[in-house]
Amino acid sequence: MTMATSTAAKKGVAGRIDYDSWEKRASDLTKELDEEDEKEKEAAASALGLDGKHARSQAEAEEKSKAKEMQKAKKRLEAYEKRELGVMETIPSLLGPVDADNTARVEEKHQEIKYVTRDCIGAGKRVLTIADTKGPGKIVLTQDLSNLESRTATNTSLKPKSYDDDAENKEEMPDATVHRGIVKLNLRNLHQCTVVVKCKIITGTIEISHCEDVTLMVEGDDATAATIQADLCTNLDIQYHDAPSGKNVPLRVRDTNSGPTTTLFWGEDKNDRIYHAGVSNLRVRTFRDGFVDLDTTSDYLKNGAKAIGNAAAEEVQFVTSVIGDRLITERVLKPGDSKEIKQGARPMTERELRELEKKKSQIDEALDEKLKGMIQIKDKNGVAVENDAETKTVEEEEEIIEEVYASATKEEIEAIVSSIENQKAKGNEAFTAGEYAQAILLYTMALDEAAQLPDAPNVAEKIGSSEVSEPLQQLFPRHVVLSNRSACFLKLGHHEKALKDGSDAEILNPTYVKGVFRKGLALHAMGRYREAIDALAKAQKVEPKNKQIKQALQFAEVRLHQEMRKRMET
Repeated sequence: MTMATSTAAKKGVAGRIDYDSWEKRASDLTKELDEEDEKEKEAAASALGLDGKHARSQAEAEEKSKAKEMQKAKKRLEAYEKRELGVMETIPSLLGPVDADNTARVEEKHQEIKYVTRDCIGAGKRVLTIADTKGPGKIVLTQDLSNLESRTATNTSLKPKSYDDDAENKEEMPDATVHRGIVKLNLRNLHQCTVVVKCKIITGTIEISHCEDVTLMVEGDDATAATIQADLCTNLDIQYHDAPSGKNVPLRVRDTNSGPTTTLFWGEDKNDRIYHAGVSNLRVRTFRDGFVDLDTTSDYLKNGAKAIGNAAAEEVQFVTSVIGDRLITERVLKPGDSKEIKQGARPMTERELRELEKKKSQIDEALDEKLKGMIQIKDKNGVAVENDAETKTVEEEEEIIEEVYASATKEEIEAIVSSIENQKAKGNEAFTAGEYAQAILLYTMALDEAAQLPDAPNVAEKIGSSEVSEPLQQLFPRHVVLSNRSACFLKLGHHEKALKDGSDAEILNPTYVKGVFRKGLALHAMGRYREAIDALAKAQKVEPKNKQIKQALQFAEVRLHQEMRKRMET
């Protein structure tokens, strides 16, 4: 009887058994057993690799890696969109809402004028959008907006590099770069009004869309609007009043009250352009000293725009620019119509395609002629046979080259190279400051400038061949800029783009070690360790004492060994 009365079966009230206590203890014991069972299952699953922390197959590993990369890309995109929204200022209904009845104002010929100054722009806002308003009236973007400042901060934590002519070789940290003016101007859904631009636009870009009965006046020394893109507009009048070109360098006179003066007016540089698609009744005029200098009209249907397949007629792109001493409207070629001939990022017209084809043909003929003197014909006894063709002196060969580059004189080539050097130097400054996205933009602009050099077709052909051989003679060393841009892409995690630039740099000059090195780093970052080892080994062959290359090569070899061991274990 003593054994039957255990401590667990304690008595309840009036000598009865406390069944509630029994139920609680039974429940606790069951819970403990379930928890132990769950732990045992988790341990077994972990041992078998079924806990979700480790991939069960190569395919699952790849899927997880892709999902992780997509999540990173999504976060980067969200951060970019957040940053972009942080610099955008939209001012709607300046002259009144679009759906307002303006009959009375039209009959009274009342012209309301609204001035946009710095007080209208929020802190940090630099991309300005004027939207959703109806006149009649005038909107003036005052010169006061040119006083807005945007700073590119200097990152003092970066260590200077010592590679010659490389983006990472700056020993002195540059001061913060200050840009003045608004970054970009957008005009959207405006009706029956005039917009006057008197302020500096840093990018020189204005975008116009869904506007009707609108006049855009760009006037004054500050107002730089080199490129305009107009889409789906009706009765659009664009006027340049003594406005500077995108390549204008202001000349300051001794009289400080006079301010900067324009040395190059809009239309005097070939990059000053107005792109338009789906625009009916477009008029473009340039004014000098209050008088009309150039004048032209355009209409997308009259210019021959037609629907092709799924593309509507409104999608056909045209460009209006100054050719010679006239404003000319031309149709922009589609990407597939350019016969793989490129002139940088700028869209190409059929006329420009013919000019580039002619230049390429002239260069090819000159090179063929020059190579004739390098080929020696021998008879069966090994005696050189004189070539019946007339041999040319060095002076005559130089004349041939001069003829080839007749479309771009020595002075023009030097000016282009100087502009490229300037963009590259700015890109190096941005890189040193840690502003890698800005550096990419500047390096891209430098490469676009280089596409205007006469040797551009040879460079494009060399890169297109993907053949790594002898260094290509260039009027400007593009491989340095490509290598620098590759470094920026690596910093931002865009490994495929970094690989493309590094590979192109190697094709143009295999002896330039930084291009080959960054190609190897990109391959390593993409998990292509065997290819990375090959590339880094080539770089080490060029610079055997380079510790950075040696360490990267050793690391790639370790990762390849680890990857092979994992495959053997699975």
